Amino acid sequence: MRRIAATPFALAIFLFGCGTAPLTRQQLQGMALYEGRCAHCHRDNDLALKKVPPDLHGVFRSAKLPSGAPATDAEVQHAVLAGKGLMPSFAGRFTQDQMAALLAYLHTGLR
Repeated sequence: MRRIAATPFALAIFLFGCGTAPLTRQQLQGMALYEGRCAHCHRDNDLALKKVPPDLHGVFRSAKLPSGAPATDAEVQHAVLAGKGLMPSFAGRFTQDQMAALLAYLHTGLR
């Protein structure tokens, strides 16, 4: 019997089945970055923040971001790297490749 390695790609197929296209390697990298650096505020709010950050599910499905800015890669990247409102700046904490991966994952609607 042949064993299949538990790669992120195989895990994505297992988790998401055949109903939707599997996440690409870049999207999986973005998912890992989102889970490690974004989800604790934007999903879990485990920091007991008084003002809950916006939910980012489907953030690119609308023409505007929760802030009212256009829903574009450039605007999201600017918000992440420069910070906005109560959100701190993440400048220097994401490489260009990581930022591209995060954006690619956000475009999936966070599935």
